[in-house]
Amino acid sequence: MSPERAGIQALLSRHFAGDAVDSAGVRVDGPTRIGRYSRIYRAQVPGLPTPLAVKCLLDPATGGPDHSSARDQFDVLGRVHRAMAETDRALRVPKPYLLDEDSGIVAVEWVDGRPMTELFLTRNLTLAQGTDLVRRAAAWIRRFFALRPLPPAPLDIGRMLDDISAMAQTPLGGSSSARAAFAELRKHANAVGTFLVERSWLHGDFKSDNLLVDDAALVGIDVHARHENAVLHDVASFVDHWELTLCDPRAWRWRPHREALIGAFLDAFDPALRTDRRLPFQWVALYGMLGIWEEFTRRRQRTLRHVYLAACFRQRVRRMTRELADTARELPR
Repeated sequence: MSPERAGIQALLSRHFAGDAVDSAGVRVDGPTRIGRYSRIYRAQVPGLPTPLAVKCLLDPATGGPDHSSARDQFDVLGRVHRAMAETDRALRVPKPYLLDEDSGIVAVEWVDGRPMTELFLTRNLTLAQGTDLVRRAAAWIRRFFALRPLPPAPLDIGRMLDDISAMAQTPLGGSSSARAAFAELRKHANAVGTFLVERSWLHGDFKSDNLLVDDAALVGIDVHARHENAVLHDVASFVDHWELTLCDPRAWRWRPHREALIGAFLDAFDPALRTDRRLPFQWVALYGMLGIWEEFTRRRQRTLRHVYLAACFRQRVRRMTRELADTARELPR
């Protein structure tokens, strides 16, 4: 057993059973997933009603435990779990069980569901089932926002324009497609800033990867909810990542249904995002897509896959730029 797995086993044994109990009764497998910010293990603890997902939070700069992120994630998940469990078990987050801030470890209920993205990449999901999934995603994030309603306010256009200027100074600024998008965002910033938009706490990484479909339940994971802002950021994040999912060759059959599925998601969340409030939604979606693209350029490699993904980003940003310009032209002068 690796040192990290052995440490997790000892930690779980102490927390749930006490030092006098043999830790051999606790089983730790994995890691089941390794990312830049975390490693995740699956654990079985005698007496608990569910296996655990043990998340070791990592500081990407040092590679060591990320103490503050562990604390934040555990606290947020606790608040959200309690609030969502009181309303609808079909739309929820995993139950948190353990925080060990010193080691940057958070242990939560293990959910056996499959990521929504994975379901879309299978061959047997029908269009009706796919439409139902995106509507359920909209219902999940709508329920999440309802837990923390805030007064509407304009978008923080000044900060976002600063972000755009910063992105323009990175290697992304060398792309003519990105430069055209930056210009279009600046052109319509004042008009977008006149809209009052819905605000709440934010998931922070809302996408189909982070929605687990578990029988009749939809379980959201990787909830951050540390910041309060316009809900458009989370809504646009889902749409942006769905657009990028369509770059996967396994998603080819969904490409003719791109607009229909995005429309089904937006209609289920707020139909006005396709009519009266289309301009601020499209503006935030393009801003968000450029942010994802800029992060991609920082870790881009000289591989065929990365060349293909770069072309996907260019194509999507060009189309989103055109759509924003078209919407702006329709506004009354």
